[in-house]
Amino acid sequence: MKMLRICVVMLLLTLFTVACSKSMSSNEAAKKGYVVYGQRDILNYDLFEGFLDKVTSNENAAVKFAIYTIEGDPIFHYLEYNNKKATITYTYDSRQDENGEKEKVSTSCKTINLVDGVYALADCDDVETGKRFYATQKSE
Repeated sequence: MKMLRICVVMLLLTLFTVACSKSMSSNEAAKKGYVVYGQRDILNYDLFEGFLDKVTSNENAAVKFAIYTIEGDPIFHYLEYNNKKATITYTYDSRQDENGEKEKVSTSCKTINLVDGVYALADCDDVETGKRFYATQKSE
């Protein structure tokens, strides 16, 4: 009987912890229009490709990413291209990462480059912040 009580208490604690989690799941993020880099797959990659096409065509564009840590916490990355300024505003938001620094920082960058299958920002006002963004090219 004591073992049953312990199991019930553990089950209730687990359910309470999951219910109180503030993190958005990868499926929820995908439904909300994020490009999602999970542990196994990339969801909504076409949204990033559309962003890149618009930047190449010098059209205003925006895209948002949810990149998940090993523990399953999202780190958000936002890119917004302004065609009048010819700049990409990049925002890094790790406030939902339970094990990391909870911060939100932004910088302005001039370009996004593809090198060896990885997209990275270049010519950023804050170089260290700009280095936080990278997106691997989706393999066919």
